[in-house]
Amino acid sequence: MAGLSREHIERAVPLGSSSYYIIRFSPTPCRSDLTHLFAWRRELTNIPLECSDPGVARTRLQWWREEMKRSANGNAQHPVAIALSETIKTHRLPELLLQKIADNIENDIEKASMAEWDDLHLYCLSHGGNFAELLAHTTGCNETFKTTIRQIGAYVTLVSLLRNLGADLRRGHCLLPDSLLQQHRLRPEQLLQSKSRARFQEMLQSLSDTATRWRVEALESLPTQPPTGLRPVLNQLALAQRLHAVLETDGFNVVDGRTHLTPLQKLWTAWRVGTGKRLKVKG
Repeated sequence: MAGLSREHIERAVPLGSSSYYIIRFSPTPCRSDLTHLFAWRRELTNIPLECSDPGVARTRLQWWREEMKRSANGNAQHPVAIALSETIKTHRLPELLLQKIADNIENDIEKASMAEWDDLHLYCLSHGGNFAELLAHTTGCNETFKTTIRQIGAYVTLVSLLRNLGADLRRGHCLLPDSLLQQHRLRPEQLLQSKSRARFQEMLQSLSDTATRWRVEALESLPTQPPTGLRPVLNQLALAQRLHAVLETDGFNVVDGRTHLTPLQKLWTAWRVGTGKRLKVKG
């Protein structure tokens, strides 16, 4: 089976990163295939971050769309696409999920806005839920937990959105629903202004409360002993929950800084999931 070079692996899942520990504490037979998925997603998610020109970003994304088609015929050119093609065949990964993830990147390039909370939920389900489904397919998890898996992915995405909010705003991309901004008497251009900081913090707390509700809903639907196939998704959840707690402790300092977990925090959190420690529904 085609694999990735050490160079590509280190770029896709750097030592000490969240993705590294998600994979490290997943079932051993699936780790290479999970690495291929994370590597592919990284190639796509980097497009709007690295290409300030939307036209260039769209061209690069279209190349990746075509590369995925070539990989289905065994003609892929990029090492990541070559490796992923084997993973797709081995685990019969749904092509539609891969296409939807590419569609999400296109929406990010276009900097699509959202009107209501439901739009934000759909965005998070589409970004995180589709990828969480791919992870679960790779570890052989059945359809029984599909709704829970997607909700976990949505929670992980919302926490990431909260953490990256300042950076997104500085590059002109506001992922907050219009209804939420209106509720707190804010406009996108005011979010980085110090005079609006009090209302901004109130809004962030509202966003955090929603994330907590999504997490609780997901955890309450899990059995006492989740199947091993859920391990990568539960690792994602545990790390997002730990990051969420740190964000709250730091007072949601997402404008002036970008909160990170330390490698030791990530190691400890993922290890606890790997030893069968049940995630707390509250807190």
